[in-house]
Amino acid sequence: MTKLVLTLACAVALLFACADARAAPAAKPEDGAPSAGAESAGAPPPPEGDSGPVTLAELTRDGFVIRTTNFIPAEAVTRQSGKVSSDAFIVTLQTTTSTAVCFYTLKAYVGKKLTTIPACTVHR
Repeated sequence: MTKLVLTLACAVALLFACADARAAPAAKPEDGAPSAGAESAGAPPPPEGDSGPVTLAELTRDGFVIRTTNFIPAEAVTRQSGKVSSDAFIVTLQTTTSTAVCFYTLKAYVGKKLTTIPACTVHR
């Protein structure tokens, strides 16, 4: 019963986080900072799978839809990583041609930082 309540609470919190991310305007670079387009104008674009981690907010703005949320107990995280870890959440997202997986600690979830931490890997 506790797992069911926790899973439902996770889903509700993710829905609110995604709604906040969609409502927030995209961050603009400061006037003094060089733009990303100026730096990479002469460089070739990175391969599709090597774009690096992105935030949940960026993915929801790009049209990704949350498909699953899974609670991973600390024992399983510790066993997989080989070091003592806390509880975690895995969030999977999908569009018509891509999937994404986000890995968050319980501390990040409770602190409502899901939309600001770049913890998602996109698979195209």
